[in-house]
Amino acid sequence: MEKLAVFLRELPALYLHCGALLGGTHTPREKVSNSGRGQGMPFNTAAADVRSRIITLLASWASLIADERGLRPPPRRVDLLAGFVRANLTWLSCHGAAPDAAEEFDALARAAQRVHEPRPVRTVPVGNCVLPDCSGKLRAVVKGVPGGSPRPSEIRCSADESHRWAYEEWTALEMRMQKRSTPGRTWYSVSDIGLLSDIPAGSIYRLANQHRWRRQKVSGKVYYHHADVTAVLGG
Repeated sequence: MEKLAVFLRELPALYLHCGALLGGTHTPREKVSNSGRGQGMPFNTAAADVRSRIITLLASWASLIADERGLRPPPRRVDLLAGFVRANLTWLSCHGAAPDAAEEFDALARAAQRVHEPRPVRTVPVGNCVLPDCSGKLRAVVKGVPGGSPRPSEIRCSADESHRWAYEEWTALEMRMQKRSTPGRTWYSVSDIGLLSDIPAGSIYRLANQHRWRRQKVSGKVYYHHADVTAVLGG
């Protein structure tokens, strides 16, 4: 937890730095969008994603600490949330959900590092492959341009190299993904469960630990199996 304590001290400054990147103070914003459309593909800039993850993750773990320790949670401000979690790290390190906290903050640290030192080529998760009988995951390949904004190249499938779409085909691909989407889902994030059940994030982490919900990680984010969630929370 010592490494996490250091990272928590750095988070407020990192949050402000990402805000500066969005405004173009230091480097151009990284954004991938569809040509000729008002709305881009379903992912945001790297800096905006890190800012969102910082505030959401801090608020989630601060909520768990406050709920279980009977404390008053701090206002939703990055500096106050980070200080609150850091002050309770000793208690959190003994909690059953401590591995989840360490994994999620470690993933956030890696994402933040990529914002500070963007790679010439990076990939962004897009969704499941739309081609029949394919279980692959689609990722957009974004190539960096020296002195300029990253340039979208193509979307590729993790399971089959022949499944790929050029930049000008993204609009048609997005429409195909929307048609294929189904209402049923197997895995839910803490945010999903909170929206569906109106239960605080801290309580969700506690229930997951108590009832041993099956879990998986995707891009550093924890998801819980819907059967375990509904068994405890009902439909």
